[in-house]
Amino acid sequence: MGVSATRSKKHVMLEKPIARNEEEAIRLIETAKTTGVKFMVLENHYFDPSVWKAKELMEMMGGISLILLRNTRFNSPQGWRRVKDLMGGGALIDGGIHFVDTLLNLGGDYTSVNALCNSTFSGLEGEDTTVAVFKFKNGAVGNLVYSWASQSRCEFPHFEIYGKNGTIKEDYRSRVRIKPYGDLIVEWKNGDIQVISTEKVNAVKEEMRGFINAVKEIVK
Repeated sequence: MGVSATRSKKHVMLEKPIARNEEEAIRLIETAKTTGVKFMVLENHYFDPSVWKAKELMEMMGGISLILLRNTRFNSPQGWRRVKDLMGGGALIDGGIHFVDTLLNLGGDYTSVNALCNSTFSGLEGEDTTVAVFKFKNGAVGNLVYSWASQSRCEFPHFEIYGKNGTIKEDYRSRVRIKPYGDLIVEWKNGDIQVISTEKVNAVKEEMRGFINAVKEIVK
């Protein structure tokens, strides 16, 4: 449907993930380039101000050693989301792709990635639990943990960033429904603790606003 729309000279705003496999994804991108339309994969986590503020603070850390991204919960969906061929995989390509986006936004380019995916008791044909380790060009190590087979009532930060001069942690207690991440807690090397409030914007509206503005640039 995305390819058909772009061939019809329609600007396309597509929900994540981009496709079920690499071949489909490349076809979408190349068709959009050929037809000259705007093509955007929606990713509301990318538009969360907490992530961009964390990136700004990372510049003050004097070097980063470790970036942790994690989301663990129990989810046993019905219908097409259980079927590997329809999903393009399992939990990682569905909800986990949000946290992959944030990890790469924070860490930047990487030189290697190693991962283990497992299918346990969620009922998915695809994987329900993934652990991945990234080696970033800046020298940092990234660790991604995503699972739909991990029931817990305990909350925890979705991301933590460890640097030479301090640590940045997402504050789960300050999350609001309109955005994925909460405020930031910075623990400086000298012992000071700083709570940094981030703008409570609707991340879904912001991604749509970004797409509309991109289309307007073409119209101009």
